[in-house]
Amino acid sequence: MNYSPRTYQFSGVSTSVASYSQIPLNTLEQILSIRKLAFIDRKKWDIESYQGSAYEWDEYDDPDAFYIYAHVHDRVTGCVRLRPSNKPTLMSGSLSFILPIDQPRPCSLYCWEATRFALSTDSFATGELTQANVDIRTAALFLSMIKFAQQQNIQLYEIVVDTMMEKILKRSGWTVDRRNMALGSKGEKIIYGTLPCTDKTYEEVLNKNAINRTLAYNHSHQTCRSSGTLHKSLDIGQTLPNRNIPAKRSMHTELQL
Repeated sequence: MNYSPRTYQFSGVSTSVASYSQIPLNTLEQILSIRKLAFIDRKKWDIESYQGSAYEWDEYDDPDAFYIYAHVHDRVTGCVRLRPSNKPTLMSGSLSFILPIDQPRPCSLYCWEATRFALSTDSFATGELTQANVDIRTAALFLSMIKFAQQQNIQLYEIVVDTMMEKILKRSGWTVDRRNMALGSKGEKIIYGTLPCTDKTYEEVLNKNAINRTLAYNHSHQTCRSSGTLHKSLDIGQTLPNRNIPAKRSMHTELQL
């Protein structure tokens, strides 16, 4: 996909969008570190692809992935991963058990998968709350997801969320279209559904959270790296050929957006 990295500003919160091959290595390290703190340390998920280190990553962190991340200057404070649904995804892999058998998946030409939504919780990064009682970084990431979708002719995001994340989405003005439910590995309810990426939805999220309209600009001098380049500082104790980070075991089924 021919895409130029882009940065948005929503009520003072900066978010950027970049593909795996375009994202600066230091930024990728921070994203994977935030995911590790969120899913391994705080939520105590038993993610089978995680084999130690300061980073949480899997085989879907590869050149087909895009990342939207909130940041203060060069410090990442939140993130989400996006992948085209016509490529290998968690929904077609370890999360396929939650797909409904009585209805087809959305057309993969107009649908992407959104996963690994996480926020940093350190005192530097903690965000203020919006009018909808949502962390402003969350609202900014949601709005950036919709903006990216509209630019790429994406009509829907596929997600698997727990009930808490579903409530946050609804409170933000982005209601999940439930398509199926199942139990996660700890017996908790998880929901498979889709999120619309329409102008109406964008306006709803803006208005519910009382967010100032976006300012956007492209990165004309973004430092891009070859996907075959491995930086020594990404020391996770495993070989990462072509910067494609493979999980050695199947993925755990517990997932939040």
